[in-house]
Amino acid sequence: MFKGVKIQMEIEERWTEPEVRIRAAEEALGNQIASRLEAYQEEQLVIKVKDEYILLNKAEIIYLEVFNKIVTLYTANQEYSFRKSLAALKEELPSELFLQVSKSALVNTREIQKLEVAFSGSLYAYLKNGQKITVSRRFVDQLKRHLGV
Repeated sequence: MFKGVKIQMEIEERWTEPEVRIRAAEEALGNQIASRLEAYQEEQLVIKVKDEYILLNKAEIIYLEVFNKIVTLYTANQEYSFRKSLAALKEELPSELFLQVSKSALVNTREIQKLEVAFSGSLYAYLKNGQKITVSRRFVDQLKRHLGV
């Protein structure tokens, strides 16, 4: 990535959040390193599951839903359950990828394979992983605009 960069890592249980310090002879190099770190951080979602922090690539998230204040997040290979509000997750996930489709669910719109009209005016969204989710009437127009339908 950067030739001649000295990397020093310290691990201690008392530190609750990671910290990165950049020391460089030139401001341009320091800024370049910082921007690479920020880009990496923007691609990742950090969730706490039990006593672990899990880093997920945001683009790998297919769908997430909240039930009884517990979020269940689905990727192609895993399912994670943790406590967090839907509003907080909506802020952390990129709006060009994720859209709220009901009071309790967000979906990665790139993972939608097909839409089917339901009798009540809502839609069924069939996802590439085989799941079928309901798009509430309240969110149908927003989804159609987002997808260009």
